[in-house]
Amino acid sequence: MAGHSHWAQIKHKKAKVDAQRGKLFSKLIREITVAARLGDPNPEFNPRLRTAIEQAKKANMPLETIERAIKKGSGELGGESFEEVLYEGYGPGGVAIMVLTATDNRNRTSSEVRHTFSKHGGNLGTAGCVSYLFERKGSIEVPAEGISEEEIFEKAIEAGAEDLQTGEEVHIIYTKPEDLYEVKENLEKMGITVEKAQITWTPLSTVTVEDPDTAKKVLKLIDALDDLEDVQQVISNFEIPDEVMHKVQT
Repeated sequence: MAGHSHWAQIKHKKAKVDAQRGKLFSKLIREITVAARLGDPNPEFNPRLRTAIEQAKKANMPLETIERAIKKGSGELGGESFEEVLYEGYGPGGVAIMVLTATDNRNRTSSEVRHTFSKHGGNLGTAGCVSYLFERKGSIEVPAEGISEEEIFEKAIEAGAEDLQTGEEVHIIYTKPEDLYEVKENLEKMGITVEKAQITWTPLSTVTVEDPDTAKKVLKLIDALDDLEDVQQVISNFEIPDEVMHKVQT
């Protein structure tokens, strides 16, 4: 199983910041709406929706807000209708970037994503330009506190996982996309706390960014894309060595 990933940990820390900024509600509402739109509006028969509702409850989202998002997704209520759109491009240093959005206006979202890429030294590409560099996976985040690497390794294998990345704050367990929710439920039955579960992409290989200035530009682009209202996930294939990250953070 894979070792420590800087990018995985960066994403985890960024998610914490997003929650503090109050952006988490917006992302969760869109995820609930899309999940209800693409599947059954009954969470008992829709694992993706069930997981989105669980995350919303953990974030203390009011029940009426959750129910309204489900009704919007299922068409029971009027208003905006979100759809998933994936954008692909390149960042500084040639790193590949994919941006998953949930949008009710493709033209607006495309314009905002393109502008952000250009502003921060990147280029928005065409569909398929970088997606071949990634593999679609299920991703489950487990708090690292209170569980050893050996224990989470054993539990992950027993639950049916494919891969594992360990870190100081979070362990990230990877599954086949179709196995995500089953593995998540298996882990929870073992008493493992799951912070987050989602379908994402993992790089088939990584690009090491060794220049501190380039690393700063890459991180600024990632942050800027992630800050866009319509963006749900930002996925990239860069790796920043410890000594370079230290220079970037000081």
